[in-house]
Amino acid sequence: MMHSYTELNPDRLSLGHPLIQCQGFVFDVDGVLVRGEEIIPRSPEAIERLRRGGKKVIFISNNSTKSREEYIAKFTRIGIPVTADDLVLSTYATARYVANEKPKAKVYMVGAPGLRRELELAGLELVDDPLVADYAVVGSAFNGKGQLTPENGERITGALRALYHANAKFVATNPDRIFPAKDGVIPGTGAVIGALSYMVDRKPDAIIGKPSPYIVKIALGRLGLSASECAIVGDMDTDMLAGQGMNMTTIFVRSGAMTEEKLHSLGVTPSFAFDSVIDILELEAKGAKEK
Repeated sequence: MMHSYTELNPDRLSLGHPLIQCQGFVFDVDGVLVRGEEIIPRSPEAIERLRRGGKKVIFISNNSTKSREEYIAKFTRIGIPVTADDLVLSTYATARYVANEKPKAKVYMVGAPGLRRELELAGLELVDDPLVADYAVVGSAFNGKGQLTPENGERITGALRALYHANAKFVATNPDRIFPAKDGVIPGTGAVIGALSYMVDRKPDAIIGKPSPYIVKIALGRLGLSASECAIVGDMDTDMLAGQGMNMTTIFVRSGAMTEEKLHSLGVTPSFAFDSVIDILELEAKGAKEK
């Protein structure tokens, strides 16, 4: 179906168009708004126009390397004003999940300083001895170039011992196998999950990031809207599956790590597909699709 040029604005868009019914938009970040530190063209403009049109916007990310503090600084650099309440990150959601299950739990972690920061903010005790751990929390073990960091190389062995010897609960920040970087995809948290799961013959007890409903429900709670009133915008199957699982409108953008062909090969069909986020608002014949 072709769409004439218009803004996604209640005053200018036909009330019969499906997207006008969406009062809230849940945006993935990496591959949707940015690639690494590089801004995807006109993504800040798209967010500003949605907000100006009266839409509620929140950001959700499976990135397991950054804290909310770091993301606020990142959004400031790219020109999108946010507060901590606008950000639902897998690091924060994972820390919240563990703290809700067992306040002040002893946690042995694999991952970046951003994950450590969120675990500490949640009142959890970070331990270096895997044999005393209540939880083994696993995030990405790789730097921005896809290289396994020296510390995390050692910590994967520690996590193995926490799971094998201490029978710690196995919690992962997200299931993403790959992650979009400036020069191409790099290994994601799923690479660590896969290695540990194979070694101990055991799947994680919980995976917090998309497509888990846990993290999406946090985002919807922040918006104060029902799932049917909202759209999720992403570049990965995990984004689309998260939205489908919650009965949200799903919008796939081709600016990230996954091709539309790969998405369809996985049996996932989004409500809409666009080249980039700005095209959501400029509904031209750029490949917008409806179910």
